[in-house]
Amino acid sequence: MAVRARSERTTRLLGRGLVALGCVIAALCLALMGYARTGAAGTGHTWDGTGPAYLTSAVRGGTHTCTITPMSGDERTVDVPAWPSRGPHIDGRRINPWFSGPAPVSCTDNVTFTQGWAVPLYPLVEQWLVLLAGILLTLVGLDRLGLFRHTSRYP
Repeated sequence: MAVRARSERTTRLLGRGLVALGCVIAALCLALMGYARTGAAGTGHTWDGTGPAYLTSAVRGGTHTCTITPMSGDERTVDVPAWPSRGPHIDGRRINPWFSGPAPVSCTDNVTFTQGWAVPLYPLVEQWLVLLAGILLTLVGLDRLGLFRHTSRYP
């Protein structure tokens, strides 16, 4: 059985593609982690109820409680996990609306409240595996480009 060797051009294109894809994945994960942390932190928020919301603790240690009181619908209380003691990852609570119209959200401690386009992406960011996959793809692409070849420049 003959093994087909890749051409130098194909290997270079593959390397560049993997580096680009890995950098985009890693940058997206880090940007969403930062976005989750820079939202409006406080004990009182207003949820418009048009889409899901994501609650993240802005305080380390303990579990925090938030009460959602919509104008039309039942009041609900949710527990928000504490900000992790180490690392940049996020850990929060996604809530889907069960009501229509706005609802005030009151919390026992400072909580970051996010709603809108980024909320469906947060489950991916909560997983370290996605960030590590982006970094690994970048490293494999750099290897394909020859960054890790051990060749001497001197005779």
